[in-house]
Amino acid sequence: MTRKPTGIELFAGCGGLSTGFLDAGLYVAAGFELDRRAVDAYDYNHAYRGSRGFVADLNFALGAELLREAGIDEVDFVVGGPPCQPFSIVGKRQGVADDRAALIGHFVRIVEELEPKAFLLENVPNFATIADGAILENAMVEFRRLGYAVDHQIMSAADFGVPQNRKRLIVLGMKLPKGGRLAFPEGPYGRPNRPYRSAAEAISDLPDAGEFGETGIYNHEPTAHSPDMVERLSRLEPGKRERGSFHDRLHPDRPSYTLRAGSGNFSPLRPVHYKHHRVVTVRESARLQGFSDDFIWPDRIPRLQQYRQVGNAVPPPMAKAFAECLAQQMDWTLDVAGCAGNPSTRPPANVLSDDERRALRTSRMRGASLGKAALAAE
Repeated sequence: MTRKPTGIELFAGCGGLSTGFLDAGLYVAAGFELDRRAVDAYDYNHAYRGSRGFVADLNFALGAELLREAGIDEVDFVVGGPPCQPFSIVGKRQGVADDRAALIGHFVRIVEELEPKAFLLENVPNFATIADGAILENAMVEFRRLGYAVDHQIMSAADFGVPQNRKRLIVLGMKLPKGGRLAFPEGPYGRPNRPYRSAAEAISDLPDAGEFGETGIYNHEPTAHSPDMVERLSRLEPGKRERGSFHDRLHPDRPSYTLRAGSGNFSPLRPVHYKHHRVVTVRESARLQGFSDDFIWPDRIPRLQQYRQVGNAVPPPMAKAFAECLAQQMDWTLDVAGCAGNPSTRPPANVLSDDERRALRTSRMRGASLGKAALAAE
């Protein structure tokens, strides 16, 4: 029996790359991530598909250890997005001064140890310019030394049907069959006969935010805004920014603004719904990121973490396009049915009552959603 192509995801977060690769029919055996809450979400949404999440510090983990955890002997592909905060245009932009920048080197190291036939590395576009491009170029030199045909491109998730203006730098490497030529997928959206997917197309069928008992929709609870904030948002036109709070309002006929994750104590402003006078919910954020409604965050995971995991993820439709592109070039057979699984076999995602979840939201409330008046009163 021929062994099916198998891979792992590094710096997996909640597993956007794994979701896209599994959707395409390429088996991802495991995802490795330092954040336990992200691993919890990864497991809930991938274990039923045969992919397990593991807590791992990839500064120290050896390739052989990762294989042992995943229960496999070898990998055909490695994918991952080392933390992008050191290179993002948002925040301090410390670049090489940030310890997390070293994780790029550990991605290269693990690829060297595991010797996959292909790899994909994802990061923010600014990664290409930090230190005058030296970090990226050094990584490319190392990958070529390891025998990979390698290239990089800045690509937009909107081109692949994601209803969000989200650009990412993708580094692709392959040990191609003889005569093969490395190629990137071409997104079919943004053309005259197939326009970009809009925010309204993604979320207009959802009711207004409410408790689970009211809507039956997971991760669709509202954010509490002060009366002053609601009044200001009610005057904010679609596609515009509220000057006092810097909230951006979605335009129903355009893709969403780029969703941001934040880190540490930093919680970024979330887009405002184009119709309702509130920021988007986790479920709406997930839709704008290209996740299906089968991807659920259990209510034991704090809502701030749910938002953060959505914002950190690689959009699954974009990942799916890359998986199909890799398979075509590597002559791998896709097994969509074999990677599907049955989400109904999972344990319940909600164990708390609506009142208990509401009380937890109130206890964890942050000032950014309330407006300046509420902050001044604290």
